[in-house]
Amino acid sequence: MLISAHALTGAFIGKEIGYPPLAFFAGIVSHLFLDCIPHNDGPDDAAGRSEDDPNTVGQYALVAVDIILAIIVFGYFYSHNMLAAGMFWGAFGGIFPDFVDNNPLWSKRLRKFNVFKQFHQFHSKIQQIKTPMWFGLLTQYAIAAIFLWLILR
Repeated sequence: MLISAHALTGAFIGKEIGYPPLAFFAGIVSHLFLDCIPHNDGPDDAAGRSEDDPNTVGQYALVAVDIILAIIVFGYFYSHNMLAAGMFWGAFGGIFPDFVDNNPLWSKRLRKFNVFKQFHQFHSKIQQIKTPMWFGLLTQYAIAAIFLWLILR
């Protein structure tokens, strides 16, 4: 899933928990549960593509737009004094697995270590059911909208 869905889910959980270390851990767990939901992560999430294929411009553009949206939302939380420590750490926990496992700057180097290689295999396995891109992105932004609503209510 994209950053916004993971971050907002983790933020809501962290807001409810309040205790930063537990919020971070719960954010990580929420990430893994969300990744079990059939989805599509963009143009590069198509059948037949290998993990060794380079990312496309379309994939980078989609991720950039998603990151910008997440920054705007969390900037709003911060500017309105809504971003408590638990919420921040829950959001960070929510994106942490992708930050470690899917970052093109270091993920392939980390996977040379057995623990990261095993985590990558597990992380990939729980995401095997893919949807058409339009439906997968709609699903993710619906999840993000639900958790945004829950945070703001």
